[in-house]
Amino acid sequence: MAAHGYAAQDHARSEPTTVRIAATDDQTWALDADFLYERLDRLKPVGKHYVHRIRLLDLMSDLLLVAGVLSAFFVAWWTIIPLVGFACIQRVSNRRMAGELAGEAAKESTEAFLYLYNSGALWLDNAPTRPALNRARRLRSRSLF
Repeated sequence: MAAHGYAAQDHARSEPTTVRIAATDDQTWALDADFLYERLDRLKPVGKHYVHRIRLLDLMSDLLLVAGVLSAFFVAWWTIIPLVGFACIQRVSNRRMAGELAGEAAKESTEAFLYLYNSGALWLDNAPTRPALNRARRLRSRSLF
């Protein structure tokens, strides 16, 4: 089983960040990483250290934002651009990490799998994780792998 995270490709629709867990070639489980990131208390029964890790990385991205604003005043005006960019990238990766950590926990523990399924963060996805061998099925597949 493998866990893969990807951001929504169509920017007109705001689809959630989804992490897929491959059970078999034809069966895929999907985790909503945005749901878990917005409600970190749902991630606590899976692993308390996961919540602490995500909050620590969020604090680091906040510090990058503050450093960007301060460096614009004291160093040069353009130093805010890379620091805010790094802070935004850090936030997006934190959101994806919440889903990937929950996916790893769901693969390792049946209790974590059932908890995530009953909380609504985990569902059965119809798209296969690996592209099918025949071309017709590959064209119908929504999978990016």
